[in-house]
Amino acid sequence: MEWLEHVKQHKKNHGFTNETLAERSGISVGTLNKLLSGATADPKLSTLLALANTFHCTIDELLGQKKELGFSMPEEQMKKYEELDADGIEAVSYVIGKEYARVLKERSSMPYSLDMPATRKIKLYDTPASAGTGSYLFGDQYSEITIYTNSKTEDADFAVRVYGDSMMPRFENGDILLIEGADSVEHGELGIFSINGDSYFKKYGGDRLISLNPMYKDIKLRDSDRIICFGKVIGKLKK
Repeated sequence: MEWLEHVKQHKKNHGFTNETLAERSGISVGTLNKLLSGATADPKLSTLLALANTFHCTIDELLGQKKELGFSMPEEQMKKYEELDADGIEAVSYVIGKEYARVLKERSSMPYSLDMPATRKIKLYDTPASAGTGSYLFGDQYSEITIYTNSKTEDADFAVRVYGDSMMPRFENGDILLIEGADSVEHGELGIFSINGDSYFKKYGGDRLISLNPMYKDIKLRDSDRIICFGKVIGKLKK
């Protein structure tokens, strides 16, 4: 892994031991040892950001990569920027900094690869799918999140956040689920359902919805219930 040699060279140039680098960067010694030994093939972006900040360089410089700028500012916008006074430049810099921080926060839990995959945006609905007592799911209240496009996420149509603990230990409160839109799921599959207006994240059991946490009783489905399936759960985003 050529990129790892660049990371080691930065460490050597600064005269850091593993323990010193861990202290300066805030990365645990265990994580750092795995990275520097080559045991971690795809380090998290948050780890690389911490190293780059410690070495006072960009991630591309840290990894020995040269990344071409994929766009240029339109000439008309550039002219407007050049006419700004100090207050205007400060305002623009503030917005850029805020948006940059937002993007990094969205991506920080995803693995970083030298062959960075394409990204796309999907809807994350603000009202969570209950893993407990139920809550209404869909509406106009949602935000857009950026996810990497790969074999595990390419089928995701939208995302919802888990609320409750009835799907523990596999899924925890606050987890973001990736959903493939579907009007039905197979027996034993996980799905997002609406029962008489309340939304649930459960395993489909044919005549009932099943919780993974044995502390919760099954939700039996009656002929009189208004049941809607919104989609199949195909995974969750890394925290």
